[in-house]
Amino acid sequence: MDSQSSFATETFKPPVVAVYLTSDPSTKQAVDAAYQEARTTGGKLHAFYVNTPEMNLSGSKAKDSLQSILNYASSFGAHISVLNGSDPKYLIGEFCRSNSIDLLVLNRPAEPKGFARLKPTFAQQISAFLPETKLMTVPGTMTIHASHIQPEKKDLRSNVQNFFLITLIIMLTTLLCYGLDHANVDEFIQAQIFILGVLVCSVSTGSIFWSLVSAMACDLLFVFLFAQPRLSIVYNSQRLSMAIAMAFVVSLFGSYIGIKLKSETRSAQRSTWATQMLLETTHQLHAAKTPIDVIEVTCHKLAAISERDVVYYPYIDEIFHDPMYFDHDENTPSDHAQAEKELLIAKEALKRHDNTGSLTKYYPDAKFIYFPWETRTETFGVIGIRFEQQTSDPLELMVLRNIVADGAQTLEAVIQEIELQQTNLQKESDLLRSNLLKALSHDIRTPLTAILGNVSNYRLSHDCMTSEQKAKIWDEIQYDSLNMYYMVENLLTAARMDSSSMPVKLQPELLNDVVETGMDYPYKANVTHPITIEETDDLLVANMDASLIAQVVSNLVTNSIHHTPDGTPIKIRTYAEDGMAVVEVSDEGLGIKDSMKDKIFDIFYTGDAPCFDSTHYLGLGLFLCKAILDAHHGIIEVHDNKPRGSVFSFRIPLLSIA
Repeated sequence: MDSQSSFATETFKPPVVAVYLTSDPSTKQAVDAAYQEARTTGGKLHAFYVNTPEMNLSGSKAKDSLQSILNYASSFGAHISVLNGSDPKYLIGEFCRSNSIDLLVLNRPAEPKGFARLKPTFAQQISAFLPETKLMTVPGTMTIHASHIQPEKKDLRSNVQNFFLITLIIMLTTLLCYGLDHANVDEFIQAQIFILGVLVCSVSTGSIFWSLVSAMACDLLFVFLFAQPRLSIVYNSQRLSMAIAMAFVVSLFGSYIGIKLKSETRSAQRSTWATQMLLETTHQLHAAKTPIDVIEVTCHKLAAISERDVVYYPYIDEIFHDPMYFDHDENTPSDHAQAEKELLIAKEALKRHDNTGSLTKYYPDAKFIYFPWETRTETFGVIGIRFEQQTSDPLELMVLRNIVADGAQTLEAVIQEIELQQTNLQKESDLLRSNLLKALSHDIRTPLTAILGNVSNYRLSHDCMTSEQKAKIWDEIQYDSLNMYYMVENLLTAARMDSSSMPVKLQPELLNDVVETGMDYPYKANVTHPITIEETDDLLVANMDASLIAQVVSNLVTNSIHHTPDGTPIKIRTYAEDGMAVVEVSDEGLGIKDSMKDKIFDIFYTGDAPCFDSTHYLGLGLFLCKAILDAHHGIIEVHDNKPRGSVFSFRIPLLSIA
């Protein structure tokens, strides 16, 4: 029972994700992956780089690239750390241990070449140094063309390379045997050295032809130089005959091993290439937010991998629209006339739901191969890749087909996400309209009833009323009318904002003049609170929509009038601070509870009072203030006024006057 209780009270610890930053531009891909992982798991995100002495000597281009990546990581809210030292592996290990890093994300550098392939990669070294930390490597953005992983073809260049290779090996073998001969080593041992040379030649070339050539050359050299009698191809030794026969067997066996090793290596490279291309494409498609982003990522990736021109025919509302072209070499645009001529073949691909054009059984003489871009439920068009009847590797075609399919799936998901957002916005809009109608029907009815009652009373009894009684009736009618006007203005502004049609016309305005305009309604409607304005002598000019900012001032002052005791003063102050124009509205009311300060800018929020009460306050004023300030890239906030009351303030960027 106790164990169950302790298990139930155990709290979940979010994982800590870190990304190692370098000046390589592909590091941004690692930052994206780390951010996605942290956001998915609810973990913390760290980003760090190692400031080595070599980095201090690097050029400005590398430093600018690193700074750009640091800013990119900061935009995701990552905690940035700098490690100083000369041993990156040790510093990375200590950083991960001291910060309890659960996942370390690295960008995968370009594939090493030559003897560098024999060394462990940086990720492998870090993994061995940090066995307790999970490691994720993210491929860079450099696209490797399919031709780089094509099966090796025997041509003149490769034959020349093999010739010089076996020549070098045979020369080294001969020199070794000369040394053994001077040491009076038995000639049979020397024969074994030549057999070893044949094996090395066979494995290195991976060719039966060159294996047999190396075997014949080694046999002739051994017989001529080292077998008795010397400098003659005649010998009388059964052991040497066996050695020569063995050399031919070894050559065949060695060539088989070499061919097998090269084939396995090439197959692994091709498999790795296909996986890397698909992972890169998936990552880039995942970052796409709009349909046009998905289209561009898919088509640009197809053009980069195949090194061929790509054309996309959009199919919208059962109509083919103007094609979009993606040339693999932007510096030398291609002739698109051929793609326009083959539109009927492209349409046939969509009709058959199968590939048409070059390399297919349908219209194989076409210049392009056409892929229907569709899912089971949606059709987006046709994508064509210019092949010009050239042969293509099956693996390359498979990768291209998968990229087309992944692009279609992503495009469908993006469209569905946009439709879902629009549906949610429509629901929110309908709910807002419903609440506005409820507010309108309830709150406007109260002042309207009072106005009608005063008008009716005046018509029936004005002959027997004193001048003071008549003036009081007209004052009440004016007050209720102003309240109705104030509510209708807020309702109309809220409705315009809801329909995304509220025009925000920014132009330079004097802040003090706008504040004076915003005080028109409070001055007319207020009979209970003394109001003072403290304006700065400086000219505060800002880009603003004067009518909307005036409405903000009016709403803030009216809010103070409605929520403070009669007779308490209200003070408006304008000033400049940190390049911002500031307007403060302070009162000496009861103040605002800390628990309410985060909610008072929500729509229809009226604090402890009912949402629709008899004071004609809808809870729209502060909500509209925040919405208007957001449209002006400004800030609105509230804090306590000492010794009592509240201070509402808003800030908008100042416009510098030269």
